[in-house]
Amino acid sequence: MRTILIIGAIVLAFLAGQVFGAPTAKYLIDSTPGEDVLINLDEWSSTHPIKQGELGRSDNVFSSPRSALFIGTNKDPKGIGRHMHVTVDELVFIYKGEGEMYINGKWVPVKAGDLHVCPRGVAHATRALPGKELLSFNMFSPPQPKGAHDRVMIDE
Repeated sequence: MRTILIIGAIVLAFLAGQVFGAPTAKYLIDSTPGEDVLINLDEWSSTHPIKQGELGRSDNVFSSPRSALFIGTNKDPKGIGRHMHVTVDELVFIYKGEGEMYINGKWVPVKAGDLHVCPRGVAHATRALPGKELLSFNMFSPPQPKGAHDRVMIDE
């Protein structure tokens, strides 16, 4: 009898783990991808290199109506150019490499571990140091509107 109770408890624990282990409210999911994602950044950078002849790449790894996350790789010493966003705030986390960011009217050195918080309407830019590669996370909240011109270039 005791053995049956122990086996029954194990079966119930297993079933509870299957039911309660990863709760999901499917009706709330409006993101891409629509599930948890774990990205090893060292593997990512080795499997998503900058293509021959190009100076950078930006990959959208998550998007929802509330935010979007891009992994950017940049080796362009000119960068994207000074710009501001009309509707979105941007967070830039430098994961690997060295570069410079245009912050509060001047170019500031940045390196792995630095986080730049930039509210909409504030001029900013990111560029790699010559011969260096910069790997960053860029989070936009809300996401940049599709088909709209949220980015306003300053130097053009």
